[in-house]
Amino acid sequence: MRQCRRVTASHVEQLAAAGGLVVSSPAAAQAAWVAFLAAARAAWPDVAFDADVLAELVGARLAGDELATALAAAPAADVALACACLAQEPTAHAAFDAILGEVDAAGASTKASRDQIDEVKQLLRVQLLVPGDKPPGIAAYRGRGPLRGWVRITAMRELIRHKKQQLRDFSAGPTGDDGLGDLLVKDDGDPVLEKLKHEYRAEFAGALREAVADLTPEDRMLLRQQIVDHMSIDEVGAAYGVHRATAARWLNRARGALVGTTHKRLAGRLKMPVEEVDSVIRLVQSRLDISVIRFLRDG
Repeated sequence: MRQCRRVTASHVEQLAAAGGLVVSSPAAAQAAWVAFLAAARAAWPDVAFDADVLAELVGARLAGDELATALAAAPAADVALACACLAQEPTAHAAFDAILGEVDAAGASTKASRDQIDEVKQLLRVQLLVPGDKPPGIAAYRGRGPLRGWVRITAMRELIRHKKQQLRDFSAGPTGDDGLGDLLVKDDGDPVLEKLKHEYRAEFAGALREAVADLTPEDRMLLRQQIVDHMSIDEVGAAYGVHRATAARWLNRARGALVGTTHKRLAGRLKMPVEEVDSVIRLVQSRLDISVIRFLRDG
């Protein structure tokens, strides 16, 4: 990717079209794009950022309705580096090695061995940066939080998967202890993950509230009876005069509707792929039960 410092009006058009954003003031949008590129170059002086190549990729990752405002709010250094990596810029790939240091932090949280950390680091280097039958994994990063935090979450998921695989391969031992207690992620006091939790929790709560509101009155009542009122399947069936199998089927339908709509609502709010939405939900799941109860009770 050649270094291109010249910013043109066509970049504003590309950014707006890719993100479906309104351009209230072309001059303000162009100035915001200049500032965005300047911030990225200041953070990564050894990376060749090409405005011609980046405009469309960055535009697709902006959140909001108005272009200049969205550019100003975006984490320029993180989004630009991710987009340059996606565009297969060699200097961006080299710089990304610094971000992969988060695998070490994830390894400490998951109590992974040095070999496991090194293996996952190499795996992510390939998964996130090398294109294959589908775009490289870095395409999933949408700039809704720090890039380092996003990589750390991805690394944790891979490290835990590796540890589970080893448990399956080598067995747990004669006591029957499967060792799953060692797989718990200890993130207390981790400032990156705590920041991510804070940023995503409000969005998740909003998506869940909207999903509850989208339920049919019948499904909302069924979930309220089971989750808030702690009614068993037999008690729900008796209340409606139906067999417990029918009540169970109704409840499964209601839960499926709530989960599916929450995913869609959160994906829409964060402009994230489903895989990343799952990671966000896992990150804030400690508040899941209490949030569901509150929204069902109030709904």
